[in-house]
Amino acid sequence: MFTMNNKFTTFVLLIALISLIVTACGVKSGNRRPAREDSDKTGEFHRTPIKSLLQELSVDLDKADGTCKATPGDLTSPVSARVRLGVQLGGTSVKEGLTKSIEIVGEKKEAKYEISGMTIKSAGGALNMGTSSLALDLQSGSRKNYDFNIGAAGTYDILCDGSKVGTFTATE
Repeated sequence: MFTMNNKFTTFVLLIALISLIVTACGVKSGNRRPAREDSDKTGEFHRTPIKSLLQELSVDLDKADGTCKATPGDLTSPVSARVRLGVQLGGTSVKEGLTKSIEIVGEKKEAKYEISGMTIKSAGGALNMGTSSLALDLQSGSRKNYDFNIGAAGTYDILCDGSKVGTFTATE
């Protein structure tokens, strides 16, 4: 049944299989220690450095007495950072609805929040590249977030309905 050639092939395959098994049994397991020792841990670990480049700024506007007030009024961000600006216009009362949702009651207000003269690059969402002024039309109750990069360093006036409520400083 077996010819000389088949017996030789079977013998070579058997020797190769035995060699692999013997070699594999002699291999030691690798070092399974954690990638970071306890002394290296600082309590905070980011997988990517991009997160640290996002500058999140939050502003609350109030028009309770008819004039705009911004908290905080003055904002600062480095030019190299991606800015996420969240602006919310308050000034009306809020109540919980039947479905546990939040409802705004009372007179709804509107405001125009503007950072005058600031050039925007790499805009996201509702903003266009090359915009020379950030102007947001807001209605009371909702928060709007806008992502953008600042085109150049400088100090720019923040206006609410045309009145200065603060400054935006873009640093190098």
